[in-house]
Amino acid sequence: MLGNSHLVKHVLLVVTSLLLTYVLAFITLMIRWMNFWIRGSYFVSYQAIVLITLTIFLLWWLRRHHTGPLPVSSTILYSLVVGYVSGLIAMTLYPITQPDGLQQVAMGLRFPTPGAVAAFLWFPVRMLAWLFGGIAGMVILAMSRRIKLLSLE
Repeated sequence: MLGNSHLVKHVLLVVTSLLLTYVLAFITLMIRWMNFWIRGSYFVSYQAIVLITLTIFLLWWLRRHHTGPLPVSSTILYSLVVGYVSGLIAMTLYPITQPDGLQQVAMGLRFPTPGAVAAFLWFPVRMLAWLFGGIAGMVILAMSRRIKLLSLE
């Protein structure tokens, strides 16, 4: 009964794909690379925000394509872009869990120079957030085509 619901399939597909992507990122040392750039409790906050925003974006994408197979190229491109955007959102909000988090977020959004803006926009690239999103999109494609329970058809 629950397996036939599109929403349940979408949630299972996204959560499972993000879990597998995280395991793959851990095995390939992507997580260690991310931890190199953000350490301590900030890293946990950053990762949580990336995963939450990526989940929302991917669920929105699946909702748009709730029947039939997902388009391959646009799904991968979308996943790469939302991985990057999720990284930007996380870069903006990750201090929120710290003491005076709102003030830290507001201070972080003050860009004194164009170089600071460029560094901010480059950070999700360096953090591999785009790659994490792209891998998640490819895992969603593979799982939606190979696992009957998660098939969108």
